Amino acid sequence: MKVYHSIIRDLLLILFVIYFAQGSLYSSGSIISQSVLFTVFIFSSYYFLLLLIIEKKNFFFRTWTAFMLLNVFGFVLTASISSSQQFAMLKRLLMFLLPFYPFYYFSIKNYLNSKHLMRFFVFMLPVFIIQFYTSTARTLAERDISEDSLVNNVSYSFVGLLPFIFLFKKRKILSYFLMMVLIIFIIQGAKRGAIISGAIGLIIFIYYQLKTIERKYKLRGYIIVAIATTALVYYSYDLFQNNEYLIYRMQKLSEEDGSSGRNVIYSTLFNTWYNSEDILNVLFGFGFASSLQIAGNFAHNDWLELLTSFGFLGVFIYSILFYALFKYIFNNKWEIDKKLLLFTVVLLWLFASIVSMGFTSRSGLIQAILIAYLVGSKSNRIE
Repeated sequence: MKVYHSIIRDLLLILFVIYFAQGSLYSSGSIISQSVLFTVFIFSSYYFLLLLIIEKKNFFFRTWTAFMLLNVFGFVLTASISSSQQFAMLKRLLMFLLPFYPFYYFSIKNYLNSKHLMRFFVFMLPVFIIQFYTSTARTLAERDISEDSLVNNVSYSFVGLLPFIFLFKKRKILSYFLMMVLIIFIIQGAKRGAIISGAIGLIIFIYYQLKTIERKYKLRGYIIVAIATTALVYYSYDLFQNNEYLIYRMQKLSEEDGSSGRNVIYSTLFNTWYNSEDILNVLFGFGFASSLQIAGNFAHNDWLELLTSFGFLGVFIYSILFYALFKYIFNNKWEIDKKLLLFTVVLLWLFASIVSMGFTSRSGLIQAILIAYLVGSKSNRIE
């Protein structure tokens, strides 16, 4: 049975790489990506049912499942089948939530370890790099703008990969090099949310490097970390300072129109929910992805998206999901490396949930795999 599950594990990781390669190595929405998506959903659903039958359900598993079922039943009962945007949101949501189950199963059965995830990272990084340059070329061809004033959404994908670098804890020079590569593309993307997320991840990464120095190599470790950190921070700062358009965008954050229209969307969604005269709308919302009808666009904020879709119920379950993860982070049985890795994943997810999209973002799947590995593993450290 171990061989059987190991084959499916490797197959799923390969399928994820193929899926994320759409738009660069092959066209988006093609039969390839749709077939991959269907296969992933079939395998994930199988492990979901398998876990329901054979495994004892803990608090986090039940909360994750409750959140998934809320969205699935919400779509079935309230969404418009003819709405391509709502259907696309459901696919993104399921691509985040469903793969948790097979990787949680692999982790609790000890079929998944850090080496598998490190290999996954090695394959994903060049895919995202190709995607970054493909997206840049496509945007320049479609719009009359200079490359210096271009914003690239693929930068969020590099933020999603950032926690994987923590797995290279015994290869500190390599991990610093990989972090530098991610920071370069995050800064070049000029997405303000990605920049702030990258800065958060970088700070925790430096602390993580200091805390995971092996005792017998302490002096050498501190010297390597000090030199590598200085070089990385200086290079990142210099890269930022030389990007005039990015500096301009960051300065716009303090201005009234610097939120790219999010302030209007946010106020419209919240006021519609708050001023609703129907108590059922307050408690259970207006239906799946109702932000499209209310504001003409997705909320770009998980909490407001859930508030308008499922009311207090949706926000409550989502809050409990984070609460359950923080309980793991403050688990005294876990070693510092495992705690800091999960803390990084959760903090980046939480930040994205406020300023952009968390559970419906493309990089959400990558976070789900890491969460499944960390909460499922019986080891108190990263192995």
